[in-house]
Amino acid sequence: MADPEVLYVDAHEGEPMQFESLCMECMENGTTTMVLTKIPHFREVVVCSFECEHCGNRNNELQFAGTYGETGVRYSLSLPAGDMEARSRQVVKSDAATASVRELEFEIPPATQKGTITTVEGLLREAGDALRALQPQRILQSPETGAAVAAFLDKLDACLDGSTAFTLVLDDPAGNSYIESTAGADAAAGRDPLLKLERYERTPAQTEAIGLLPSPATGPSGRGIGANGLPEIAEDDVHHGAAPVGAAAARRGLAKMEGAAESSLIHRYAAPEEVVELPSHCSACGSPSTARMYQTHIPFFKEVILMSDSCDMCGYKSSEVKGGGAISERGRSVTLHVSEQDDLRRDVIKADTATVEIPELDLEVSTGTMGGLISTVEGLLDTMSQTLKGTQGFHLGDSAVEEQKKTWKTFFAELDACKALERPWTLVIRDPLANSFISSVTEDPMKDPRMEIEDYERSAEDDEHFGIDHLKAMDAAEASRARTQLETVEEESKEHGH
Repeated sequence: MADPEVLYVDAHEGEPMQFESLCMECMENGTTTMVLTKIPHFREVVVCSFECEHCGNRNNELQFAGTYGETGVRYSLSLPAGDMEARSRQVVKSDAATASVRELEFEIPPATQKGTITTVEGLLREAGDALRALQPQRILQSPETGAAVAAFLDKLDACLDGSTAFTLVLDDPAGNSYIESTAGADAAAGRDPLLKLERYERTPAQTEAIGLLPSPATGPSGRGIGANGLPEIAEDDVHHGAAPVGAAAARRGLAKMEGAAESSLIHRYAAPEEVVELPSHCSACGSPSTARMYQTHIPFFKEVILMSDSCDMCGYKSSEVKGGGAISERGRSVTLHVSEQDDLRRDVIKADTATVEIPELDLEVSTGTMGGLISTVEGLLDTMSQTLKGTQGFHLGDSAVEEQKKTWKTFFAELDACKALERPWTLVIRDPLANSFISSVTEDPMKDPRMEIEDYERSAEDDEHFGIDHLKAMDAAEASRARTQLETVEEESKEHGH
């Protein structure tokens, strides 16, 4: 059996709570201890342990007390044959995550090993031990099933002892699971040759399963759910019904596009640099919320759209920045040589399509890691530091290897030195869609002595990743249909002429 994993927590975060609870083994009262604390990589967790002094039964569990991730995560770890170091990578499996081994067609469902911190080997070995525990009864009741399970366990052991290569997939709609990355600050950057991270939008069924949406029968305030998946609105609802009043009436008129009043509304809300508020539904709890959009133009750049959403019911908030107008023909790389305090105060728009690099630190933060944000150069450094500390907790906590911990502490010290301008450094923002921006100290950014702007041709991978190939194919198909229609009209005209 694998050695038990040691969980390091900060015991000062909360006082333990103890209370009696029933032991399911001997039906006597045991003691349950709960403590709210923080551990590396996670904000807050509840550590629960149970012990029965009558029969010696013990159990422990980890429950997540912090926020859910904005998206689901899917980790794919390739484990080559003979690589035991990869099998010792740390794994966090939340109670919403599913772990699977593709080669064995083996799956560990969310309800099994929920809320655990272990290693790849420990995760699979515990699953194998659970199967072995019932193997004697299984062989007596169904010899064929017992033989099949025994053959499977042999294959699982071959994976664990390094004889066979396999792939571990950890899929968590809640976004609270993690597999340790040993190469680079961000698993999504592609620097770890064995680990691949995908972020995806949760489906309505997944959102409901993790408790972020009400059941299909009723919505917020007991309202039913319509065919579109949103709460049904009564006809007599004064704000959203057939005859609404207030802001909702303006939006409904705008949607109908009828009459002079609605035409004036279009001109009103299409005015530049005006905040537009639209009734929406919270993506977390489904309650009515307010979505705000603000479109503005940045000189020597382009139009950008700032979006925010807030919910008064659950407190969920989100914000994002998107590039407006057409997709740029070429990508853009902006390089800023930071050497003065004024450089740290420059405005930055970092789109979710951009990568951020600091060559002096050999640092690259990949596309989608921090989303779209508006800040300053100094604020961007703070956000990067917080993001990296959150994702690299295993390399900074008490359980980290001393060499790794020293490396990361040195890295963050150098990052702080950049923020303090102890030495000049370089900030590079590469955006394949040219939706990112750094403000200039001159009227024309091209004449800024400390900033370089370079437009470049996008790669085929970029075009495929952002769906530009699909748009080009649609344009080509539309042009082909137009040519066909024109040729048909010309032929018909010739026939009528004859």
